[in-house]
Amino acid sequence: MIPMQKIFKSVLAVSVITLAIACSSEEKKKPAADSVAMANSNTVPATAPAEMEADTGHLVGAWHDEAIKSDDGKDIAYEVVSKGHKVYIQAITFTGKELTLNDAPPITASASEIRKDGDKYVGVNSPTEIYKVDKTGNLLIYDGETLVAICKKIL
Repeated sequence: MIPMQKIFKSVLAVSVITLAIACSSEEKKKPAADSVAMANSNTVPATAPAEMEADTGHLVGAWHDEAIKSDDGKDIAYEVVSKGHKVYIQAITFTGKELTLNDAPPITASASEIRKDGDKYVGVNSPTEIYKVDKTGNLLIYDGETLVAICKKIL
């Protein structure tokens, strides 16, 4: 792997964490320009190795975050994807009602691995990121004990 790809992947990982924290901050209804543009891409970067393009999983669920939009005005949703014993959450973008979900979505470079911990999921690389599904099916995203986003169930 060339050094530029490593840098790009690192930037994407940091962007996803930034997105999760910024997505429902009361002071910030619109996240930082560069981080959202990279974190919300629902395609594998053109410079990614060929084996990553074929890395797909099983769609578990999808939720719409109505509180924020990407810099280019697109809506943001999160999809949870399982592959084997691992589970990932990743941001995707869409316009209006044009969200297309795939039963076997690609696991993008910006996906964050999460693991089951009782009645919630916790970020593997960021244990303060907590994800819960409430009784109505909405996805609740926490930063530690602080609720930062309520995302409406799509699927």
